[in-house]
Amino acid sequence: MAPRSLATLSSLILRSQQGDERAMEEIYDRYKRPLYNLAYRYTFDRVTAEDLLQDIFIKIFTHMKDVQKDATFVAWMYRIAVNTCYSFLRSRRSRNGKTLSLSEVEGKKEEAVYDGHEDSLAKALEEALKGLAERLRSVFLLHDVQGYKHEEIARMLGISAGTSKSQLFKARMRIREWLKENKAL
Repeated sequence: MAPRSLATLSSLILRSQQGDERAMEEIYDRYKRPLYNLAYRYTFDRVTAEDLLQDIFIKIFTHMKDVQKDATFVAWMYRIAVNTCYSFLRSRRSRNGKTLSLSEVEGKKEEAVYDGHEDSLAKALEEALKGLAERLRSVFLLHDVQGYKHEEIARMLGISAGTSKSQLFKARMRIREWLKENKAL
């Protein structure tokens, strides 16, 4: 991150900690897209990803006073996002088969309309991602989709950089195998 943008981010963090709503809006505007994309890659449902995005930012702004180092703020936000997605997936698994919420039905309907416009490789890749273990998917999404370095991913997920590299390798291999088995390549 460039020194100027870090200084600007530092100012936004400080103003947010003091309750400045404009600073909070600026942080939201800067990070809503990448955090939404992360939530979508976990849920594959636009409506659910939007709901998770709101939950993520509520947690971020509720705990803004806990931020002590500006340099780790972005990693801290991603950690909150990943943990929020994990919590959602765990709760969905526990109630899976018991009920079906209206938002899940609406999300599937929207996806059906939207998916008709995506190419088959993108759909196949999404299916391959669904089959990955949560940790492998996290590392793959943060590195290959979001563009983070292994050291940053390690801080976000509470793992070593070596583990991040290993999990990325495994994720890529499993995705490649899935795509070959399903004749998507």
